Amino acid sequence: MRGRGSLRALLLSMLLTTAAGLAVPAAVPPAGATLPAYDASETRTAPLSAAPPTQAAGRDGRTGRPGRLLSRRPAGETSRVAGARRALEVRYTTTDRRGRVVPASGLVLLPAERRTAAPLVIYGHMTTGAADACAPTRGTPDSTELRRMQQGDRVAAALLEGGAVVARPDYEGLGVRGPHPYLRGESLARSMGDMARAVRRAFPEVGRHWVAAGHSEGGVAALNTGARTGPAARIPGLLGVAAITPVTQVDILATLLGDAPIASAPVNVVVSLAALILKGQATEDRALRRLLLQQGGLSPEAVALWPDLERLCLEDLGGTDSWGGLSPQQVKGPRGDEALEEMKNKLRADDVRHLTMRLGLPIRIDAGALDSVAPLPLTIQLAEEYRARGYPVDLALWPAEHSPTADQAAPELAAWILDLFQTAGDPRSVR
Repeated sequence: MRGRGSLRALLLSMLLTTAAGLAVPAAVPPAGATLPAYDASETRTAPLSAAPPTQAAGRDGRTGRPGRLLSRRPAGETSRVAGARRALEVRYTTTDRRGRVVPASGLVLLPAERRTAAPLVIYGHMTTGAADACAPTRGTPDSTELRRMQQGDRVAAALLEGGAVVARPDYEGLGVRGPHPYLRGESLARSMGDMARAVRRAFPEVGRHWVAAGHSEGGVAALNTGARTGPAARIPGLLGVAAITPVTQVDILATLLGDAPIASAPVNVVVSLAALILKGQATEDRALRRLLLQQGGLSPEAVALWPDLERLCLEDLGGTDSWGGLSPQQVKGPRGDEALEEMKNKLRADDVRHLTMRLGLPIRIDAGALDSVAPLPLTIQLAEEYRARGYPVDLALWPAEHSPTADQAAPELAAWILDLFQTAGDPRSVR
């Protein structure tokens, strides 16, 4: 077994010598590949609700119940996926970090052919940022974050071709009022599970069974959805979970770069992600927020950039005029070591390694051999630990960096997911 010291050296080498996955363009479709055209003619128009959190109401008029559809309307241009009969931007109710029922937004893609008891796949997107403009349903053709917003399109297209309904939540606080608890497992699982319930109730063609899948942050969301003690544990019909490059043991990377004096690529991306992690943790922990912003956890330069986390998406956060212009050393204030240790403690406690999964639930993990964000040794270790605890895990490896792994995995991943529905047989809905 590789020692922890040599593992850390390997991870640092990977991080500093490979191209940053978050800066690598998505893989383009293979030459000659064709996808069916999107048909916007069948879209329906309905107003999007702007109800504040305390007034979130279901279509049936009842309040205070998560998993209810609030509104639907045709999705924007950048949310449409080839092969979808209809692409709808929806709002639904979920529960936030304080236990309040609040609105959340997302995308529903309906397959070309309507069928009875259609498979439902809830697909979580990769990191885009924490500002409302970073919600994939808020995408525009000129958005600097468009590549990551659309990173799951090839997976979605493959699932649509197989007859599945694909629903893609924006996550808590993205695209709607309130902060986004970035990378916090329970929040992500609530967004996934409540969207599954809302779509099953509102779309008669959807069957009872569903699968949770996702990429990077969405991979963390999918795994947390499969936890048997998590917020989605009581939602029936879950057939399996699929995680593409889920991030794990992020605290190791934070340790490796904690005092680095450099601010160039790919460290600028890591600094931006660390800032998002701190923001997400501070959303749930007021004491940490005070430490960071008022008690010297962050340097004055970093405190001045804090509002950028609610204004800019990941690509722009990595710019030299934002968090990407600071080295890890420059982010830390007088009490920076204390804040860094608190961040790492929270990362360890919320790591997907520690999830107690539903017994017998099939798990698939797709890993990139060149991944510098979710390094391959850590992903393999995650799969091995799950297997050692008796969880059935399929691990697939791809010669790709963090982002393109989703594109390379798409056909095989979609086949794995659709096979779960065929194996289970899908009884008529129990809504």
